[in-house]
Amino acid sequence: MKLLLNDKEIANFLHSLVDTHRDAKKQPVPEDNVNYVKQLFIEKEVARKLDNKKVYVKPKHSWDDNTKQKFYNKLKKAIAKDMENYYSYIRDWLKEKKNSDFNTIHKNLEKIINTLGLETIFENYKNSKYKNFVKGTGLSLDSNGTFIRRKDFVSYDQDCLIRNTVGNEELLVTKIDNNYPFWFIDSGYTNFLEPNKKWHRLVRNHLHYGEYFDAPTSRLENFVKFPVPWRKNGDVIYVIEPGPFAASIFHCDLKTWKYDVEAELRKYTDKPIKFREKAPLNQRTNLFKELLNEDYYCVISINSNATTEAIWAGIPAITLGKHITNPITKNSLSDINDLYYGKITDWLCMLSYSQFTKEELMNGTAKRIIEKYHVKI
Repeated sequence: MKLLLNDKEIANFLHSLVDTHRDAKKQPVPEDNVNYVKQLFIEKEVARKLDNKKVYVKPKHSWDDNTKQKFYNKLKKAIAKDMENYYSYIRDWLKEKKNSDFNTIHKNLEKIINTLGLETIFENYKNSKYKNFVKGTGLSLDSNGTFIRRKDFVSYDQDCLIRNTVGNEELLVTKIDNNYPFWFIDSGYTNFLEPNKKWHRLVRNHLHYGEYFDAPTSRLENFVKFPVPWRKNGDVIYVIEPGPFAASIFHCDLKTWKYDVEAELRKYTDKPIKFREKAPLNQRTNLFKELLNEDYYCVISINSNATTEAIWAGIPAITLGKHITNPITKNSLSDINDLYYGKITDWLCMLSYSQFTKEELMNGTAKRIIEKYHVKI
């Protein structure tokens, strides 16, 4: 199996070989607060105010115990403050230095590859302790897997591991349309419940699993919260528009999709319809909070994770493409008046066995779960 590495991932590995912390150790530790305390106590121990002006009188005698204790206490605080400032400075310095070093490597990657040789880079990459999703997951799937630069992978019928959709759009469409074998890694389904991107999905021959499979209850504890009960008082139909990639996967015309959906819905309902455009990631509002606070009748999408969020908010959904929520959503616009309000316990078990931590992807746990519980692959 071919393990596909894009240029950014190759650059990240090469960047990991740069000892940035060595240069960080050369940065001087500031002593602004310490020097101030030393000056205050050693050179100018006593301060008096005369005519609103500070006049400092040098001590004539050695310090008493009280003065010494005050000095030590202030010095301790000054050292702590200087170290806090130092750590903050080093964190910012390291971030800027790492970004600068990575950008330099990424920009000059062709020259580096021509100098070192791609086979040499991949051999060192495989034998190193460096871990990322492609290496860790790929070798857990196939210990004999071979690394290949993404741009050099042209035999689309060959089995391979693909991470993320960006830069792989044409490859994924070709794979799915022609039933070519592949493994796919991307974000999990319940990351909206936690502040960090903890969960990831590993899928065979598609972007999502859509078929139901029986799974134990043992991983339910991984959910930090469970869906609220179904809500049936909503009136507005909320339609999540697909992005260009989802449209290409399911062969939709983005120019007309919105209007086609509205026209089809109008055959069955006169409920208000609201559309949500696919905005850039940094411009998106928090959908889950919106779904919790608004009384939507249902959520409609092709294969957006918005349907998972809708279920957690107690809002039924219609999923028009292959998605993890297929077993507990309706899959046709004609079902708009006959939504699913049934039990979801078994589906939650299935979902918990369909997303994995980074460690589980790399140590083989994800593969073992998929081989044991998922539909035949």
